[in-house]
Amino acid sequence: MIKRFGVIDLGSNTFHLLIVDQTEGSRFNTVFRKRIFTSLSEGGIDFIKAERIETGLNALKEFKEYINQHQCTHTKVVGTAALRTASNRMDFIDKAEDILGINIEIIDGSREAEYIFQGITLSPEVNAGTHLVMDIGGGSTEFILISAGIMLFSKSYPIGVGALHEMFHKSDPISTTETEDMMAYIINKTVDLQAILQEHHPEYLTGASGSFEVLQLMSDRPEDGEAVSLIDPAAFLQLYTEIVSADESERQKMKGLPEERVKLIVVGMILKRVIFGLVRPKGIYVSPFALKEGIIREMITNAPNGATIE
Repeated sequence: MIKRFGVIDLGSNTFHLLIVDQTEGSRFNTVFRKRIFTSLSEGGIDFIKAERIETGLNALKEFKEYINQHQCTHTKVVGTAALRTASNRMDFIDKAEDILGINIEIIDGSREAEYIFQGITLSPEVNAGTHLVMDIGGGSTEFILISAGIMLFSKSYPIGVGALHEMFHKSDPISTTETEDMMAYIINKTVDLQAILQEHHPEYLTGASGSFEVLQLMSDRPEDGEAVSLIDPAAFLQLYTEIVSADESERQKMKGLPEERVKLIVVGMILKRVIFGLVRPKGIYVSPFALKEGIIREMITNAPNGATIE
């Protein structure tokens, strides 16, 4: 019997559903994937707005239908930054568990980084050379240093785009002062990361999902669920200038920029620009694999211990 695995990633900005069939060993084929922008981190991650809770619960009702339709034999649900820190997180978690009929595992930043490592190293390109992997979420951003497929450093930082937007993006277009203040804040929060970068000098900046997909789409690189894209640093710098200097109405008209990314893309680009300046990479990879694929790898290894939604 084919084992069919489903994972729901309750991110602070986006909820993801991934359903796969196990093939040989720890490999798998994607059967279905879906993402819904829920913006739990809108207004910050200390408190989830009532309308965001409602949006998230409606997304899970839809996800459960897909899981039942595809007859998943093993299903796992994880929550990240917003569900770690929000004072009213149980208002969401209790209702979400009732909808799904399964316990939600709230993972800490180090576990999140480990899952991202397991997922992103499914791409052969990330196992060659030295990469600083960056996974930008709504509430936190994870950094992982990988050299020849080995993880040398990983840490989660409270600099997700939802939190940064709430703190700094007050003007439209964002002002020079707001940009400089945000850059200084990011530098201050990543002092230990900077020391690691000075020691290891990664060749590549590699983005795991999230707002890195915008670089792919706006560079006329079609999304491919199984392949990485390589973005030229000069192309990134050009996109940075275009996006950060634009107001919301101008961003809405930009080719390749999804409507759901229009609000938070400015702070996301500034965050990437700061790290780009620290790394000075010869190339930027955009990987289709991240946390949810890492969870799938673990589930396949541990099967049949995964939980099942009845």
